[in-house]
Amino acid sequence: MLDATFIVVIAGAFLAALFNAMFSAGGALIVLAATSTVLPIQAIVPIHSTLMLGSTVSRIFMFYEHIDWRIVRPFLVGSLIGAAIGARVYIELPETIIATAIAIVMLVALWLPQVGWRPKLRHPWAIVGFLHTLISTLFAYGALFHAVVLHTGLERRQIVGTMAGCLTGMGVFKIAGYAGFGFDYLPYAHIIGGAVVVSFIGTAVGKRIGEGLSEEKFRLVYRILITITALRLLYTGLR
Repeated sequence: MLDATFIVVIAGAFLAALFNAMFSAGGALIVLAATSTVLPIQAIVPIHSTLMLGSTVSRIFMFYEHIDWRIVRPFLVGSLIGAAIGARVYIELPETIIATAIAIVMLVALWLPQVGWRPKLRHPWAIVGFLHTLISTLFAYGALFHAVVLHTGLERRQIVGTMAGCLTGMGVFKIAGYAGFGFDYLPYAHIIGGAVVVSFIGTAVGKRIGEGLSEEKFRLVYRILITITALRLLYTGLR
């Protein structure tokens, strides 16, 4: 008989893949909500990374031709460094300060009107990869990348595919870091395996539904979901 933990986490993984395929956002929060209700606290952040892999890998397969590798490659360089640092300090930094700061950055990046001047950084995506991964490694979700990518001019399928490429690499780096510093994934192998399977199904369903979604509706839903993420972070930081 399947236990409640397995059912809740698997259902969360399916819904996460569905939302991520449609909107490229929202899935991380769904998984976080599911795992935080049934898993031990010390397991939530490391397990979160493995559960999201099924969603991101399946999106690579289904949106491969839309991936912008000019963004993915430098992002992964920064991500590798961010994961190495984040896994080492794992939850030891003051969560309230970082949560508040990243929430403000997300909201500004997402809702600030387009302006003609932008800082000309040589490797902006490496910096985004580092910061996003560092926060994600410490607190299970980063979301900075989600806010910034909306201003790249990529269309919906390009955003979904490009984010999948970036976040898959990030997930691998995070898992390696947690395992390297002693977290044991073996007791959760059956949950992880089940999550990967249902994530492919959720992505296929979400892609089909998302094909009928207009670009305007996609961006509106995307902004709303990321705003909710930011407000949740802000609440965590200020409470």
